[in-house]
Amino acid sequence: MRSWLFHPLIFYPLALVLAVGVILISLRPQNWPRDPAPAAAEMVENALVYRGAAFNAPAPTPNHALTVVRNFWGQPLSLRIGVQIEQGQPQPTETGVRILLNEADAARLNGHPATIEVSYSPLAINTSQAFAVSLQGSGPTTWVSQAIQPQPSTIRFEVPAQSDVSAIGLRAINDGADRAFGLEITRIRIIPHA
Repeated sequence: MRSWLFHPLIFYPLALVLAVGVILISLRPQNWPRDPAPAAAEMVENALVYRGAAFNAPAPTPNHALTVVRNFWGQPLSLRIGVQIEQGQPQPTETGVRILLNEADAARLNGHPATIEVSYSPLAINTSQAFAVSLQGSGPTTWVSQAIQPQPSTIRFEVPAQSDVSAIGLRAINDGADRAFGLEITRIRIIPHA
């Protein structure tokens, strides 16, 4: 005796819907790139903290590889930045990968020097040798760089004041190696100074 489920008018449309669903899920649309958009920080003890949702839509740059690590539902978890071959110290004309700031966060940083703490995890292969950050606005970009360790850590940068702040610039550094290098950023904490 046949089940009603195997009747051709029920089985084939159901199989087609199931196949289309599997194909759509395998494309993982939740991981597709998004247009750059301003990020909102969490306020924690007078510091701006960027993590998770703040990494949703950074502005890319041509000489960097950029990946937003997401969970199954498409929620951002961290930010992976890789620099192309022989991209040494950043120049004032470069922007790097930028996290765009919303108006409230930009106003808190405008005209103030700041301490930027970047928490990171090294990549399994080819971890960058150094990392640079900047506050970006209407003035020339001043990059501050430091060497990084090949284990999870937090590095601290003292950045100068910038007028009309609009973004945080992030830049991995690869001095002369013959392959791409990078790291995974898990949190950025900014403490504006008076």
